[in-house]
Amino acid sequence: MMRALLMAGMILTPMAAMADGLNGFVTRDRLPEPPLPVLVQGALVWEGTCQNCHGGNKLTGAPKVTSEKDWAPRIAKGINTLNTHAIDGFIGPKYTQMPAKGGNPDLSDDDVRAAVAFMVWVSGGQDAALAWAQETQTNSETE
Repeated sequence: MMRALLMAGMILTPMAAMADGLNGFVTRDRLPEPPLPVLVQGALVWEGTCQNCHGGNKLTGAPKVTSEKDWAPRIAKGINTLNTHAIDGFIGPKYTQMPAKGGNPDLSDDDVRAAVAFMVWVSGGQDAALAWAQETQTNSETE
């Protein structure tokens, strides 16, 4: 699927990511539309739960989507590590807290993984997010 999109000449990278991120609080309407269904699902989850902190609420200490500077060290740890932190919860080195499932126990693990991939995709980690999304899609097609 990803190869087909590349061959069709579609742009698979969001234009929103930049060193410090978009100015102000980030809402979904300010972000590009993801190219793959699992990333679209992630955008919806992000909008409903994750945006509250990752949209730029400075009081939470959460990395703001679109901020490559904030996300690069996290993306470097790998999408699987980010998924584990988002699903199980995590206390950061500056004692900032990522509550399990963003504090929304109604989210499935797959919902959280999709939201993480979306945030990575829009924050400078396009290759990692697209690879994860492609693998997820391939695995779901073979099940």
